[in-house]
Amino acid sequence: MKIGLKSILEVLVYFFAAASIAVIITTNISINLLCPFAVNGLNWGEIMSDYRRLIIYLQSPIANQLTFHYLPISNNAIEHFSMVRYFLIVNEGVCFVSWGLVISKIKQEKKRSQLITLVSLIDYLYLGLLIFSGLAAIDFGRTFISFHYLLFSDNKWIFNPQTDPIIMGMPPIFFLKLFGIWLVVTVAILSWLRFYNRQKLFSGKFRF
Repeated sequence: MKIGLKSILEVLVYFFAAASIAVIITTNISINLLCPFAVNGLNWGEIMSDYRRLIIYLQSPIANQLTFHYLPISNNAIEHFSMVRYFLIVNEGVCFVSWGLVISKIKQEKKRSQLITLVSLIDYLYLGLLIFSGLAAIDFGRTFISFHYLLFSDNKWIFNPQTDPIIMGMPPIFFLKLFGIWLVVTVAILSWLRFYNRQKLFSGKFRF
């Protein structure tokens, strides 16, 4: 099987489309996974109200400033969440562009050899994701720390629960669950794209 640059680029577009929308879905699902914690003088509804403000801020291109109505938050935490917001806004752009390319591509006719190569590359992508996920899950705590050192150039992501109690709702198990959801959604979308191309291959509606 000859693998051309065009096929590699196409499967990468598929991956970015699946992974980017999985990030958006996971970010919004996180509101249901926040671990319960107590802050003197606040009830759970007030804490969740501030977490919803955080989720909206992180995904809004027009939000100017993060403000909590109930929970205290330090300047370091605000700066960290500002950087997280930057990455999530970039992800939204990637999602928009990649899905535009995917929709455009699936409407085009493909040669039989191109479809076979594309389905095979998605299988390799599955394998890569499984290997990566397995290695990450073996020592998720270390993976989590390494990921933050790679992504952020400072230590502002290290929160003090006294000044930023929101971190008490986000222990490592919280992020492990989010990672699991992201992986499941990504694989599910890739599976749908693989199924679509496989059906097109067996339907015989292609060019030789």
